[in-house]
Amino acid sequence: MVVRKPAVEGSFYPSDPNEVTHMINLFDSQVEIVNKNFAKPRILISPHAGLFFSGLTATYGYKLASNFKYDRIVIFAPSHRVYFDGMSAGKYDSYLINGKKIAVDTEFTEKISNRFNLEFIEQSHTEEHSAEIQFPFINHYFHEVKISTFVYAGYDPHELSNIIDHILNKFNKTLIIISSDLSHFHPYDTCNVLDKNLIEGINKLDLEKISQGEACGMIGIKAAVESSLKNNLRSIILDYRNSGDIIPDKESVVGYTSIVFY
Repeated sequence: MVVRKPAVEGSFYPSDPNEVTHMINLFDSQVEIVNKNFAKPRILISPHAGLFFSGLTATYGYKLASNFKYDRIVIFAPSHRVYFDGMSAGKYDSYLINGKKIAVDTEFTEKISNRFNLEFIEQSHTEEHSAEIQFPFINHYFHEVKISTFVYAGYDPHELSNIIDHILNKFNKTLIIISSDLSHFHPYDTCNVLDKNLIEGINKLDLEKISQGEACGMIGIKAAVESSLKNNLRSIILDYRNSGDIIPDKESVVGYTSIVFY
């Protein structure tokens, strides 16, 4: 059994599972899903900063999606530590988080890898946080759902969109997670302007407008929007805030959003 061990447990989120549960329950108590008649989310943009910073924003998307049944959750996440050309499939049997293993849909991962010629570049996964920070929410809201993770670096958004199209059309009971934070390390007001451009672009499915913003997962965001245009999906902005809304420092902030496509 090939198990991917946690890289940021104890830093991006607590190592004590009870503390993680307490934090997510606290976030959940602050999130109200007003419209209970949402169509089933197919794609979710979710942030990947530490739980303290982006956990409340992430909860909006996961809480909404938890009202629906999925066979698997697929995560597309940007590489922050290893640069390579392409996208790497996480060919593990499970992911360890807080002492619990989350099972991988190995058959699905292999199918996608074979169809789209994806390799397993292990070093792109071992220390990467952008997929791992999704695991506490998956563990909390989707107890028995298997996952499949893909980490990309130098990858064409159009190529990723082709993969998303295939999943949308062939695997109906799959939730796709696009892991991304928004603009990084600008003053508070500059961050808000950049992030407003990107979020407005997503809301209007306008790729040109999106390019007026910033995001570490821009490849995934553009791919999600391109696929939404091709597959007649609509978006809902569930939450936006930045780190300056959470701590007093407004000189160098990071933006977070939760957006669903349905």
